[in-house]
Amino acid sequence: MAIGAAVLILGWMTASVQANTGAGIGIKVGAQTLDSPIDGQETTRVRVEAEIASALLADEHADFFLSVGGSPLGSYDIADIYEIDGALYEDYFSGDYSVIDVRLGARLYPFGQDAQIRPHVGGGLGYYWFLDSYDDEYYVTTEDPFFPGSLITYADYASDTDTLADGFFPFITAGVSVPVTSGVELLFEFEYDFGKDDGGFDLGGPIYMFGARIRL
Repeated sequence: MAIGAAVLILGWMTASVQANTGAGIGIKVGAQTLDSPIDGQETTRVRVEAEIASALLADEHADFFLSVGGSPLGSYDIADIYEIDGALYEDYFSGDYSVIDVRLGARLYPFGQDAQIRPHVGGGLGYYWFLDSYDDEYYVTTEDPFFPGSLITYADYASDTDTLADGFFPFITAGVSVPVTSGVELLFEFEYDFGKDDGGFDLGGPIYMFGARIRL
């Protein structure tokens, strides 16, 4: 309700602003709700998204857009310590989960650019990557073969990013844009991702975004 009231106030304040209709660049920040890969429970994470939009088409009633966005999904630490034949093995594993995606879609503006508040609906197709960026420290402590009775430790370290899942997904979007100046508009947007399932948990779901776009 508060966001809706703010949109109405902004629309009233900017009623006389004629927004530009050329290509645009936007940045949005918000939150998305999805299943956590850490415990499988539903969680809400910060999402950041950058967008390139085409000029308004069809008598200023539609545009196309390409966006890139993502969210951190949590961190984990694993320690595995065991002994075999007098040798001590230590494996310390830590990582960060994240999901990023690229989207290509289209939006329809039913009232064009003459409305004080410009709602839109749309949808498209995206491609996502579920990533695990990890560090692995590995130690083996054993008796020095050249100095019996003394211990020596061998150490190894690895760092990499694995793609645990990826694939195409459809999405829908709806929202409003409010002109602030002729070249700047505020954005309030809702998105919903479908079909981003992996290993029993769902990386899709609702996304709520707020941002701004500069149009030429």
